[in-house]
Amino acid sequence: MADFYIFSFCCIDFYTRKLYNVRMEKYQHTKQFQVKYCEADFKDELKLSVALSYMEEVACSSADELGFGYAFVKSKGYAFMVSGICCEFVQPILLGDIVTVKTWPTPPTFVIFGREYQMLDKNEKVLMNASSRWCLIDMTSGKILKSKYIDNQDYSMYNTDKALQVDSWKIAQFPIEEGELKFTIKIANSEYDHNMHVNNTRYADYCLNCFSIAELSNRKVKRFAISYVKQCKEGQTLRFYRKVEKDGAYLAHGFNEQGEVVVQSRIEFENV
Repeated sequence: MADFYIFSFCCIDFYTRKLYNVRMEKYQHTKQFQVKYCEADFKDELKLSVALSYMEEVACSSADELGFGYAFVKSKGYAFMVSGICCEFVQPILLGDIVTVKTWPTPPTFVIFGREYQMLDKNEKVLMNASSRWCLIDMTSGKILKSKYIDNQDYSMYNTDKALQVDSWKIAQFPIEEGELKFTIKIANSEYDHNMHVNNTRYADYCLNCFSIAELSNRKVKRFAISYVKQCKEGQTLRFYRKVEKDGAYLAHGFNEQGEVVVQSRIEFENV
């Protein structure tokens, strides 16, 4: 009888682990959102910054589900911070639309944690694909930590699918004198998140503030890439400059008072 129980337990354990492996290979976490009035722009389309907020929300929820979320890293004195995002819009997301946002982490490299996203409509049609890169930061020293500091994950079972293929995460940088000053802001408390710095989603608003309503009226964002270079603190003044590339894409970069680049973005538009 004892042998039967041992055999049964081993079988159950084997199939449990097998099912767990299958689940993790294609792991996805989903949340549903409905675009509210305050989340739409003057064209009744989802604001770019809100799209990033949706992605941040579902990423944090997924990390909680997998056991390395905000409470887990905070207890260790760490924090996850996004270093870059690239998203491609298939079609505009409109006021009132119900959107399903999917996300999954990909196996990390030495210090980079990847995470993929998709936004879908009620008929499962893809509205947006996106990819992001995150770093784990020691909040006391400010140093970037190795991925092995998250010690409760089996990365070999992670989903390796890519929602958006990003050939290069490098965004071209231009000297401040080559750009056109379009927008200035002094950082105040409302820009802050719980990591005590400007939240990444706010920079999307800053970058789009480099364009007028007239310029945006007959355009839609096709592809948006942003790279976060330096943290900004309360009281600092940021100046945003714009430059057009040869292929018609725009670069919108933010500079601090010392003339250092704090954020870089590249925006491709499509006429409507």
